[in-house]
Amino acid sequence: MKFSAKTLKKLIKGACYFEEERGYLTAYKYCRAQLDMMCKEGYDTFWRDRAFFSAGIRLEIKTDSPFISFDYKANEGTDFHALSNSVDVWVNGALYSVLTPDTCRGSIKIDLPEGEKTVSVYFPCDCKFSVKNFTIEGKYKTVKDKGQRVLVIGDSITQGYGPELSSASYFNELQRQTGYNMLNQGVGGYRCEPQDLMYVDGFEPDKIITFLGTNWYDAADMYDYEKATVEFYKKLTELYPNKEILAVSPLWRGDDGLNPERFSWCVEIVKRECKRYKNITPVDGFTLVPHVYECFCDKLHPNAYGCLLLATNLCKEMKRVGF
Repeated sequence: MKFSAKTLKKLIKGACYFEEERGYLTAYKYCRAQLDMMCKEGYDTFWRDRAFFSAGIRLEIKTDSPFISFDYKANEGTDFHALSNSVDVWVNGALYSVLTPDTCRGSIKIDLPEGEKTVSVYFPCDCKFSVKNFTIEGKYKTVKDKGQRVLVIGDSITQGYGPELSSASYFNELQRQTGYNMLNQGVGGYRCEPQDLMYVDGFEPDKIITFLGTNWYDAADMYDYEKATVEFYKKLTELYPNKEILAVSPLWRGDDGLNPERFSWCVEIVKRECKRYKNITPVDGFTLVPHVYECFCDKLHPNAYGCLLLATNLCKEMKRVGF
């Protein structure tokens, strides 16, 4: 059985907008209005590229098929061997296969265990990944969303950079542990960008998680960290006035050249601003991952083990504060 693009949309999780071109279906974590805003002249191209990437998106199906197969296409220059850029297949909640293609376009076939099982295909975190001709042999069921709808806004840590495998990102791990229907709006390099905030068409969140603030700049930079942080949370609460928001302050970081006083000041600004709002609950990021280099791939981004600890400890905090 070969799936049409219309049916394939029902199998894809973590997306709010789709485009079809020459049979390839591309799922996006941003709505059309957001993408249009990022495509305007003068917008930061580094951020724009990452907004189009497939981080946090997965294809999920329950089937008795002995295999799945599909054609794929990624943007030119994609390295599937790079950090967080593999195509990962999970079966019944456990990692089953890790695929690292050598070309930006090709076909994938994965033999599966016998019997009915739930298969999840995690898309790469650091490229735009499109699929077509998704095929099985046998019966199938769609996997229903569970729990609450949660919009997650963040930087490269939320996008998923750092762990060895795409499915090992803290976002993907958090989704598996909570079972929530989550949308990953994380972009590498983001600071607090109030001008980029807008209502997300196609995804009405029950709750929101923000995880921003680690990308700070020295005083010589024109970016006003404090002003941007104040405006970001003001605008976010105006867009979603009745939504409960969990605001995670930056993680510990130990990268070379770090100005600890400046960084501490940035962390405290995030905490201070979040405490001003009744619908925002702050979480201290310094408590979520041990302050040791072994939990990070580059002294800044958590590796797979660091992401597991981050997601697990954040789940505990969510339960503790009733989020």
